[in-house]
Amino acid sequence: MAEYDEPSIAERTAHGVFETTRWSEILLAGRGKSEDADLALARLCETYWPPLYAFARRDGLDRHAAQDAVQGFLARILARDDITRAAPERGRFRSFLVASFKNFLASLARADHAQKRGGGVQAITIDEGSAEGLCAPELIESLTPDRAFDRQWARTVMSRALERLRAEHTAPQPARIFAALQPALTESGRLTNAEALAAELGTTPGALATAATRLRRRYRDLIEDEVAQTLDDRADLAGELQALRAAWL
Repeated sequence: MAEYDEPSIAERTAHGVFETTRWSEILLAGRGKSEDADLALARLCETYWPPLYAFARRDGLDRHAAQDAVQGFLARILARDDITRAAPERGRFRSFLVASFKNFLASLARADHAQKRGGGVQAITIDEGSAEGLCAPELIESLTPDRAFDRQWARTVMSRALERLRAEHTAPQPARIFAALQPALTESGRLTNAEALAAELGTTPGALATAATRLRRRYRDLIEDEVAQTLDDRADLAGELQALRAAWL
């Protein structure tokens, strides 16, 4: 078997499958017309709408109303109606998103009708069936809306990091190793039946354990990077990672 090598720092940096989306860059752009910032904001919204849907459903909205509310809210965000408001939660996209969505739902309740989906902005399209499937664990459990939001946020971050990790292991042998070791990343965290698995992959238990350690380390790095992309100040990273861990427990 060819030796399994961890991607180099240069390879990690240069890997172009997933474009970075920095919340700090969006805030820096402010209300100035920046196509790059607009696209980055659209990517963030497209990635992180599931926590909003989970919040809306746990807040009592039915499937159709939750879909309508999330899409209407995202249209407002994409129109940049809220981003430049001075508020402490602006620095963290997670906090900004849930605080703004709560205000939006309150305005819907006061108006008692659907908000206009403003300004010709194309909102993120949400498929009701897919949304229910993505958020099923949060909808089955008796969670508060805020807890459902945080759990789905953590799930989204981890899923995105995992897909980035998978994209780094597309060559035949690394792909086989990734598929074999993925349960050790996402489930128990332990490598079971190592000897049989190593024999199946044509390697040794020791080499397999080393590969598992490297994958776990890289997975943690990618989770940190995903979280960092949603912060205005990297000094908030430790606290946001702690919040993510707490949400997942």
